[in-house]
Amino acid sequence: MFDIKKTLCYDLGVYDQKITREFSPSLEEGVCLLNFTTDDEILQDKRNGKERPWRAKKMRGLILADSYKRLDYEKKAERVKLCATVLTFSEDKTTKELTFKRSNFCRDRMCPVCQWQRSLRIFFQVSWVMDIAQERYKDLVPVFLTLTIKNCIDIELEQKIKDIFQGWHRLLNHRKLKRILKGWFRALEVTYDKDKHIGARRYNKRKAEYDRAGIKSGDVNPNHDTYHPHIHVILMVDKSYFHKDNKDYMRTTDWVQMWRGAMKLSYDPVCDIRAVRNRPGKRKEVAEVAKYTLKDTDFLHSKNPNLTDKLVTVLGDSLKHKRLFAFGGVLKDIAKDLKVDEKKSIADEEDVREDVASVLVHFRWNFGAMNYFRVTI
Repeated sequence: MFDIKKTLCYDLGVYDQKITREFSPSLEEGVCLLNFTTDDEILQDKRNGKERPWRAKKMRGLILADSYKRLDYEKKAERVKLCATVLTFSEDKTTKELTFKRSNFCRDRMCPVCQWQRSLRIFFQVSWVMDIAQERYKDLVPVFLTLTIKNCIDIELEQKIKDIFQGWHRLLNHRKLKRILKGWFRALEVTYDKDKHIGARRYNKRKAEYDRAGIKSGDVNPNHDTYHPHIHVILMVDKSYFHKDNKDYMRTTDWVQMWRGAMKLSYDPVCDIRAVRNRPGKRKEVAEVAKYTLKDTDFLHSKNPNLTDKLVTVLGDSLKHKRLFAFGGVLKDIAKDLKVDEKKSIADEEDVREDVASVLVHFRWNFGAMNYFRVTI
């Protein structure tokens, strides 16, 4: 049993049914709110004790659908609205644990559900490739690298992303990097800075940087309403790279100068380089590289539709036709051997044997209750 009003508006923290119109245009189209019973089973898909965010991602997807509709992208709006409306899981008969199998994904690059699923798939792909790499090439070790540039405004973003990709290719062609680099995986991330002021938590996290710039907690944020494109990279280098007498070893300052030259910048960019712990299949750094290109909390704002529409337009246009993830060197060879398809990064329908079909369970999204309920299909 559950409280209907609380279920409708849980994510907003406001127990008022009219607020749900902000999330679902279907309510304005006459869909009945009460086409379910309080005894229906709500989806509970947990991993390591944590609830997986199916409902939260779907609700944010409806904010995106509303934005597309306001921007006159009717077909996109409909596809995103109907994305992941039916989820199919296999259910363990003994433990009742659910394992996700498939859904009707829209595959829109901005869709929160599809972004989340894409990041999960890429995480496992990269982990898989790296595990094989460390089995196959015992003398190679991974290094985690982040390359950044200064924040930019909306009209500059698309060109800055192109510049970063061109700078990365120039970096790969540097004679020194050609000598030490055996393989790589890179991923683009773009964040949006919506904070008008520097909060205490943010200041404490980056205290040294802000102190150098003379910025204190509570000050106006100089990067408010700007975008920060950057790339995360996993490099495969020989173990001897870290030897003190290795002339090819590069300190952080060396990476900064090399990236500055590759990007043709007039300032020293921020770069971060660190070793990746050798823990097959459980690397925090892999999760960092494979995380979302965009954070849906950055660009989907239910209480500010004008800002949402602006960000959806800017980010959508800037990322269009961009290759967000890529392998190179020995990692590319392994990915090819494993038949990892960089373009096919969302789970597709899997063949299910007839003898296990009875353990498949389905959950359908209810636009009235704004939640997933178990159904018989």
